[in-house]
Amino acid sequence: MKNKISIAAIVVSLVSLCCSVICLIMAANTNKVSTPTAEPTVSASDDDGTVQYVMYVGTNDKDTYKREISTEEAKEIVDSVCLKYFADGYTMQEATGAWTDEKNNITHEYTLVCYFDGADKETVHKAADELIERLNQNSILIESDTIDIDYYTGK
Repeated sequence: MKNKISIAAIVVSLVSLCCSVICLIMAANTNKVSTPTAEPTVSASDDDGTVQYVMYVGTNDKDTYKREISTEEAKEIVDSVCLKYFADGYTMQEATGAWTDEKNNITHEYTLVCYFDGADKETVHKAADELIERLNQNSILIESDTIDIDYYTGK
């Protein structure tokens, strides 16, 4: 009877071990599922990604802390500057931002947010310099991040 229990224990242990190995293999394969890609894809990034710059352009005048130009005029100025420096394209979105000035006053401001993929820092700064002057700004917030982009053209 003792031998039967020992053999049963060994069999149960082996079955448990096999089940554990199978579960580990399945879990590892689940994390490695590949998604097929269509052939006609044009990629604008390499393995290291593409630098994307995001520029937050406020529209309140730096001297009055108020909007001195219309929404349409601000958009036209930003559009003309962006097309001058980023002829390959950009994206512009409207936003509202808020900040606290040096006198601790809270100011809300209509803001234009511009995205530039694959641009270089020097060109972004040139565009910001022109916008600071034309829109009478103290500064423009610029973010940069490395992203992967893919201009998908379909099947």
